[in-house]
Amino acid sequence: MTAQIEEHGWTAVPRDFKVLLQGKPYLKEPTGILVDDIPWPVDELVTKAQEYAHGELGAQTYNHSMRVYYFARAIQETQFPQHALSPRTLALACLLHDIGTTHGNLRATRMSFEFYGGMLALRLLRGEGYGAGQSEAESVAETVMRHQDIGETGKVSFLTGLVQLATIYGILLPCSEIWRSSGIDGASQTTWAAMPNLYTRQHSRM
Repeated sequence: MTAQIEEHGWTAVPRDFKVLLQGKPYLKEPTGILVDDIPWPVDELVTKAQEYAHGELGAQTYNHSMRVYYFARAIQETQFPQHALSPRTLALACLLHDIGTTHGNLRATRMSFEFYGGMLALRLLRGEGYGAGQSEAESVAETVMRHQDIGETGKVSFLTGLVQLATIYGILLPCSEIWRSSGIDGASQTTWAAMPNLYTRQHSRM
């Protein structure tokens, strides 16, 4: 059970980014890291989820989801190496975190896209042909539901906090001190080149 908590990113961390980063721009002086240095998980479940996301999401949202994975891995490896989060669980969360934003899904419910997307992700991952375990599927679903639940009180799971950080830094790249002041910037440049933001090119360093 303890291994699953770590592996699936259930460890509670501060919801406030300033507290999580101890009031600093970054916790550890990072070294340069490139997209090629970050392996994509070779896993049947990830492959199926990636095919699903690629087919459901528009190109701009799919590219965003892929960037979030690479940014999140760079942050995890350089700032939070003590967390044994599975790259598979992280990839699933990143691929599915915006699944509720598709044209069809936005019109299928009056719920917020985060909560509806979390329900879709849980149903998908626990469904036939996917078969993710309950702990992993629920961790991904909670992260989808809470990935925009940014605030200054309480706690979130480590997976949720990491995806929140990667999402915010991916969108506000030029304003993010952790990228400007550290070697993680190498990951940002190569990630933007490989998976460009089709509608916010002005944020790119390229």
